[in-house]
Amino acid sequence: GTTKLYCDSAYLFSSSNRAAAYGHVHINEADSIHVYGDSALYDGNSKVVRIFENVRLTDRQMVLTTQLLTYRLNERLGIYYNGGTLRSQEAVLTSKTGYYYGDPQTAYFKDSVRLKHPDYRLEADTLEYNTGSDIAYFHGPTTIYNENSTVFCKDGYYVTPTGIAVFNQDARLDNPPQTLLADSIYYDRETGLGKAYGNIVFSDTVQSIIQYSEEALYNEINNVITSTRGSVAGYVMEDDTLFIAGDTIRIEQDSLERNVMFVYPNVRMFKSDFQGVCDSLYYSDADSIIRLFRSPVLWSDSNQFSGDTIFLALKNQQLERMYFKSNGFIINEDDSLIYNQIKGRQITAFFNDNDLYKVTVKGNGESIYFGKDEVDRYLGVNQAQCSDIDMYIKEQQFSRIVFKGKPEAVFTPMQRIDPGTFLLEGFSWQIDRRPKDRAALFQPVEGNQDEGVEENPSLLRSSQKEG
Repeated sequence: GTTKLYCDSAYLFSSSNRAAAYGHVHINEADSIHVYGDSALYDGNSKVVRIFENVRLTDRQMVLTTQLLTYRLNERLGIYYNGGTLRSQEAVLTSKTGYYYGDPQTAYFKDSVRLKHPDYRLEADTLEYNTGSDIAYFHGPTTIYNENSTVFCKDGYYVTPTGIAVFNQDARLDNPPQTLLADSIYYDRETGLGKAYGNIVFSDTVQSIIQYSEEALYNEINNVITSTRGSVAGYVMEDDTLFIAGDTIRIEQDSLERNVMFVYPNVRMFKSDFQGVCDSLYYSDADSIIRLFRSPVLWSDSNQFSGDTIFLALKNQQLERMYFKSNGFIINEDDSLIYNQIKGRQITAFFNDNDLYKVTVKGNGESIYFGKDEVDRYLGVNQAQCSDIDMYIKEQQFSRIVFKGKPEAVFTPMQRIDPGTFLLEGFSWQIDRRPKDRAALFQPVEGNQDEGVEENPSLLRSSQKEG
C-alpha cells in the first residue's frame, strides 16, 4: 500500500537513502494506520522509521501512545521498549515493551503488563492482544481481578466481549472464602459458570471443607461446585480429617450461606479411627449432621454399625452421636468368632472423644453379650430380648448391659456353647468392605447396595427436612 509522510520540515539524504522529519510528523500507511510524533528518522534501505516524542499510532479503534516508536513499514509493525499505552474500545493496556502488528491487528506486550477494563483488571508477564476481536492471550504468570473474585494462571486467554476465559497451568480461582485450584479452568464471567479439569482442589476456609477431583463444574453466583471423576471431600475434624468419596460430590450454600454437601452414589469414608460405606450421603452445616442412606455400614475400632439409614451428629468437629433410623445393628468383635451384638428398631450410639461409650435401643431390642470375669476370661453368653436396652462400652469392649422393663434372657456357660453359632437374625460381618486407607476410597463399593440407584436420589432432597 501507499505510505505518505507529512511534517513541518524534512531533510532528505539521498546518498544514504535516509530522511529526517520535524514538527507535526504524520505517517499514513494504506489509509488505515496513522502514526504521529514530534520528529522522525526514516531509513529507506530497511524501510524502518523511528518516531520520537508524543508518539501516537492509530489503527481503526485502537490508539497506541509512547515516547519512542520503531515502525517497520514492510511488516506494518510498531515497536516500543520504554513504556507504552494501548487503548482499544473499553480496554486500556500498558507495558514496558510492546509490538503492534497492523495485520492482523495483534499486539504483544512484555514486562509489567497491565490491562484495565470496566469489568476486570489484568496483570501479566506477557500478553498477546487482538484489537479486532478484543481477545487477550496471556503467557507466564497472570492475575485477573473481577468484582468478587481473582484468577491466577500461567497460560490462557480471555474474550473481552463475551467474558469467556480459559486458564491453564496452575490455574487458581479465589472467591473468598472459597478457592478452586486446577490444571485448567474454563470460566464465563457473564454467567459465573466455570469448568475445571485435572488435579482439582476446592476449599472453603470458613467451613473447613476441602474437595478433590479430576473434573468439576462451578457456579460462582450460587457458590455451587459439582465434582466428578475421582471425587473426594475432606472435612476437618479436630486434628484429623474425614475423607468422603463418591462418584459425584456437590457442595452448595443454603439461603443463610451455610454449606450443604451431597455425595452419590458409591460413597466411601475414611478417617484414621472411623470408616464407612453407603449409597448416598447428605451433610449440612446448619445442624452438623451427616446423613447416610441405603444400607450404610460403618466401622470404628472393633465395632461395626449398620442400618437402613444412619445419622452422624457432629459437635465441635467430633462425632458425638450416631442415630439408626430403623433396623439398627451393632456388632462388636470381641475375639475370633466371638461377637457381641445388639439390634433394635431405633438405636442411638454415644461417643466421647470419638470413642463409643454407650448404646441405647428403643423398640424390639435384642442382644447377645459374652460376659467375662475379673481376669478377662469368658464366663458365658447372655441372650436377651427387651423393648429398651442400654449397653455400656469400656476400652472398646462391651462392659455392662441394662434392660428397661422385663427382659426375656437366657445365660449359657461358655463350656456348653460354640460361640460362632450365637448370631442374631440379620447378622452380617462385612469387614471386607471396610476401607483400609485413603487409596481404598477410589475403589467401587461392593456388597449390599440397592439396584437401580438414581443419579441424584430423591432421598438426598427430602433429607433436608429430617431432623
